[in-house]
Amino acid sequence: KARSFTVAAVVFGTIALAVVVLLNLMVTRLNVIWDMTPTGMYKLTSTTRDYLNSVDKKVNFYFLFDMDVLSTDTDSMPLYNALKEYSEFDCINFQAFDPDSDPDKTKELQNMGYKVSQADIIIECEGRSKQIPAYTMFETHRNSDDNSKQVTSSVYFTGENIITGAIEAVVTGREVKMYFLTGHDEKQLDTDFKTLKKDLAARNYIAEPLNLTTSSSVPEDASIIIVAAPKNDITDNELKVLNDYLDKGGNICFWMSPNEDAVDYTNIESILADFSISMDYDRVIETDDRKYAVNDPACLACTLIVPDQTSSIDLTSELAQYAYMHNHQPYVANTRSFMKIYNEGNNNEHVTTDTLLQTVLDDSGISTAVGEPMGGTKPRNRIEEEVLDLAMYSTDSSRAGAKIMVMGNADFIDDENYDNLENTVTKNLQLTVFSWMYDSDKALDFGIAAKERTFDEMNIVSTSRANVINVIFIAVPVVVGLIGGVVWLRRRYSE
Repeated sequence: KARSFTVAAVVFGTIALAVVVLLNLMVTRLNVIWDMTPTGMYKLTSTTRDYLNSVDKKVNFYFLFDMDVLSTDTDSMPLYNALKEYSEFDCINFQAFDPDSDPDKTKELQNMGYKVSQADIIIECEGRSKQIPAYTMFETHRNSDDNSKQVTSSVYFTGENIITGAIEAVVTGREVKMYFLTGHDEKQLDTDFKTLKKDLAARNYIAEPLNLTTSSSVPEDASIIIVAAPKNDITDNELKVLNDYLDKGGNICFWMSPNEDAVDYTNIESILADFSISMDYDRVIETDDRKYAVNDPACLACTLIVPDQTSSIDLTSELAQYAYMHNHQPYVANTRSFMKIYNEGNNNEHVTTDTLLQTVLDDSGISTAVGEPMGGTKPRNRIEEEVLDLAMYSTDSSRAGAKIMVMGNADFIDDENYDNLENTVTKNLQLTVFSWMYDSDKALDFGIAAKERTFDEMNIVSTSRANVINVIFIAVPVVVGLIGGVVWLRRRYSE
């Protein structure tokens, strides 16, 4: 009797082991994923799956990284699994490669007008394309610890919303409208920015002129407004219209080239003040001949300002790395300067303002560039022995996330200078700002919530509770096992 019991136990144990092994082999072969996370972080949502099943066009999906390498990074598992799921849909032509190891494909993407970076994603359909920077795949929220140091509190996978939104944008041909303000003797879109207009069209931006002196509101489809080197101030009515537009989360770029005329930009300065920015009436000249172009002190080298790790907005770090690797020194010619201000206009803690470009410091930490007074109706002093801000950005969370950018010159991106090597960095900086203003927040938004990276955990707050848990999860199973062994031995040798 004991022997038959033992044989039966061995047989059933062997069968159970064989079933477990077979199940593991089947799951591995079928590539089945059971996502047990509360947020469903390792599976695409039904929103994405339903949309992709409805797409009847072929979408080229380029992931600029080695998938095998990505699969070894535990923190990147949400992205890895999402990419594998995307690749399985009939409408997706998925191609993953290391841009450093495949120069032919890299060249193909560069010919599409993109600056190729590791782990970026490029989505293309019928000649329309979107580039998704790698850093947008995850969002990190930080809090301060007891020592006032920034620590990571939560990590969210945001990639699915952005990727699916990009696919929808290129499939439908949804375009982003950008308007160049007219009526103030500005540089003109169709005469001064033809090359830019063509380049923007390749990125799904449609640029058109806008005259607010004959219109009572900004068009509903306006994603970004450009004010390019106005010779005169905007009117009081235009100020109201533009402020209404900003209150709804609008975006404006001010390219404020120096103007030698006796003109004050009172209304434009009012908008800037609400975003904690002041505009100088000057023209920046570099006094150190090592820091300006040959025979042109007004064409000066500048520094791309990279934010620290605590900043939630980063528009320059990747561009700075690109400039360093390709030995591209940024230059700005014929520019005015700006400065950050406090407690002026309608600004407080809901306004975030920072610098994008500054004059170059020497070895002693002093800027040798000076701001020579130019234009305006008031006498102004020469600005010297201080670093000068040449480009800045600002955003106001209380105005639906409205964003502005100021650049001290509009020539850097016009037809005459568009392809100049010294403008490579500043031109790409502007394109990055366009993307920040629109693509990252609206154009690629598919309404899929970010998925928090969460883990099941047990908080043990005392030694006594730890002891209880040890008894429950360790001691009790051991005791049960010993009792079972004793019972089996007694039955084994009872006969």
